[in-house]
Amino acid sequence: MKKQCENLGLAMLVMVNRFFTEEELPKLREFLKELKVIEVDGIYYGDECVLYEADLLDMKDKLIYNPDTLITNHADVQFYLDEGISMVSISKEITKDEVCEIAHQVKGDIEIIIHGRVNMMHSKRNLISNYLKFIGREEDIKGKRSLFIMEETRDEHMPIMEDEFGTHVFSGYTLASFMEIKDFVDAGVRHMRIDGIFHNIDYVCEALRLYHEILDGKDAKQIDEMYREKYKEDHVTSGFYYTKTSKVKVGE
Repeated sequence: MKKQCENLGLAMLVMVNRFFTEEELPKLREFLKELKVIEVDGIYYGDECVLYEADLLDMKDKLIYNPDTLITNHADVQFYLDEGISMVSISKEITKDEVCEIAHQVKGDIEIIIHGRVNMMHSKRNLISNYLKFIGREEDIKGKRSLFIMEETRDEHMPIMEDEFGTHVFSGYTLASFMEIKDFVDAGVRHMRIDGIFHNIDYVCEALRLYHEILDGKDAKQIDEMYREKYKEDHVTSGFYYTKTSKVKVGE
């Protein structure tokens, strides 16, 4: 994979963003050593033990802190960057203005997710398997990506999947940032991610092409409207860009 990335002129970034128990640390050390040998370009992490172990291997400059919802202000971003890592991924649940403010004030690189279903919750428990067992059904659902849950207070179908690491719940909407991407670039954001976990590579490449077209001068509103119409079933929205999560929770 590393050689393929080099041939295509792509950076290779590896997810190591699970939480590790004491018993799993030897395997983590072994894996980090392997990543160092093949010279990966970046390592996403969410557990501070990865920072500690990577520091022992002189690999801190490869790390990207990615704790999902936790990074919501520039002081926290700067704290982690000052530890010597390469980049920090900021929360998807803050407004566009807050993202731009962080980008303006931080000295170093930040990353934002601009497109796709976003991770809302993770549990180490096998919630789906336990539920099926409780109602007396036997079904193999490991890695299955066609299951949804629906809350009584929201008209949203949220994808839910279970794998060897537990249960993951994703947003009932698809985040799109066609109207916001120029503001992010103007604020100094240089790293943006498209999450295609529930789609194929063609879907991801289409979104990537459309963002490039906007940055090249095409009308963002027209592209946004076209995309929402084409992917109605994905419930395309601007996420929390214009609504603080605290107001959403109070309203419910």
